[in-house]
Amino acid sequence: MARSNYEPSDEAAKLFRKQKRLVDDQAEIKEPLREMAVREMRDAGATVGDLARLTGLSTEYFRRIARAGGIERRREPTVRRLADDD
Repeated sequence: MARSNYEPSDEAAKLFRKQKRLVDDQAEIKEPLREMAVREMRDAGATVGDLARLTGLSTEYFRRIARAGGIERRREPTVRRLADDD
């Protein structure tokens, strides 16, 4: 990919650096967060909703972690596939 001669303003450079730090920090904690989430759901009874509220991440994110970590569902899903109308 070609590079331009673009040089960001000081304000833009500061904001872009901040975003880069956030992305780097998030990548650094991704695996420890996953491991902790599985442990908390399995051992401490945390729900996907609890973890979503505490982290700002989505419940779906933690549902996927729970399924991959072998965490049993507490209840069946409330949305089901519709039966075929034959």
